Amino acid sequence: MIKGGGDAEGSARVVMETGEFDYAWNTQIPPETQASMTAAGKGQFVVAFGTLVERIEMNTTDPSPDLPEGERSTAKHPHPILSDIKVRTALSKAIDRSILVEVGYGAGGKPTCNVIPGPEGWASDNEGCIAQDMEGAKALLDEAGWTDTDGDGIRDKDGKPLNILYQTTVNPIRQDFQALIKDWWTELGVNVELKAIDPGVFFGGDPGSPDTFQKFYADVEMYANNSESPDPESYLGQYQCKNAPTPETQWQGENINRFCTPEYDALYATMATTTDLAARQDIAKKLNDMVTKDSMIVVPLVHRGTLSAHSNALGGVQINAWDSELWNVADWFRVK
Repeated sequence: MIKGGGDAEGSARVVMETGEFDYAWNTQIPPETQASMTAAGKGQFVVAFGTLVERIEMNTTDPSPDLPEGERSTAKHPHPILSDIKVRTALSKAIDRSILVEVGYGAGGKPTCNVIPGPEGWASDNEGCIAQDMEGAKALLDEAGWTDTDGDGIRDKDGKPLNILYQTTVNPIRQDFQALIKDWWTELGVNVELKAIDPGVFFGGDPGSPDTFQKFYADVEMYANNSESPDPESYLGQYQCKNAPTPETQWQGENINRFCTPEYDALYATMATTTDLAARQDIAKKLNDMVTKDSMIVVPLVHRGTLSAHSNALGGVQINAWDSELWNVADWFRVK
């Protein structure tokens, strides 16, 4: 018997604790609950990793409400703080991704530095962000001229404090992440304001709302995104200059960072006309690196997997991130 729908914890419980069902999807539950259910001895969790990545997006434009309407978060006004790669890199270095996985996803996640974390042949060997480096982060902010001149614990530069507005959706795991990351950034000397938005509004795309992820009226924002295909060409196209949301596009567009370099656009155009698999994979890795470690406009946090559960009495289960969870159901069997 298969259980799907309803709440994640209830779906997992009827397989892992009560044994009423043989298989359940939608079991993304807190790590401590995963552990207690596994201890019951009636089932096991299985996970498949596709390309879903929880990340922080950096705004390269100024979202200040003091700007004229129609000019906030547009290329007319570069961001006064985050235009500096040293600041963006410092914010990334201060994050302990392993703790985020431990707190938020358990077996259903792993730390990552890539927007394209898989399949294996497409993923860059970019692992420089995995280990937290608080001292390195502080040194970068010093180099960028952000120091605490008045001893109030907040760095400042040219008389302006290092303030960051950090928004995401209303979601228990994301609020846990916000709290942790705020603590790390506060240790750096950053003044962090948190904002949580209803997912229906954040992802709704209403051009009249100030709270959509495309409008990006904040300094940084956090959510998950993924390539729907193992070949990430279409997904990587979002970072082309032409895809930045603007008032002229009714704030529609996938390049929410307003990232724009001729080098990226040219390399992406090359990928679109390249048919050799190895060459395409090499280009994809370079494009990934251009928006992550080379620029830090995207700060990947956690490679999220699809977490499901099956009874110990059910054999042959092989979860596949690129197909239906029931893709090999004909091979399932009852363990005797």
